[in-house]
Amino acid sequence: MQGNKGNLAGSEDLSTVLEAEGYSQDEISSAYSWLLQRFDNTPEQYFSEIPLMNASTRILTPMERMQLEPEAQGFLLKLVNLSLVDHEQFEGIMERVSVFGSKSVSLEQIKLIASSVVLADLEDFDELSLGEASPDRSLHVN
Repeated sequence: MQGNKGNLAGSEDLSTVLEAEGYSQDEISSAYSWLLQRFDNTPEQYFSEIPLMNASTRILTPMERMQLEPEAQGFLLKLVNLSLVDHEQFEGIMERVSVFGSKSVSLEQIKLIASSVVLADLEDFDELSLGEASPDRSLHVN
């Protein structure tokens, strides 16, 4: 209808088909009128009220909170809230954090891990010393 300026192409053929299906002429006319009343030259915005960004929030489990120092937790949440990491990258970071077991991951360590995930430098990740800060600041997400 929008392409034909409100005209329903083949409406006579459609009416014949609908009559054959058992619809009365009054029902067909009512349906056609209903369509015309709702016809608008601009497309409808059915979901205009829904925010474009995903509104769900990933909550750290108690075990994950124990594995991250408070500064590291804050940094990781900042990355997510600023959309610098997506949900998949966040889970990749948390997977690498789980390798540390019960040892808490510091702010400097989470920066190295996040850098590795975001920059897809997985070969270099194994070579990085997470126990000490790297002098090469280019390896960090700031």
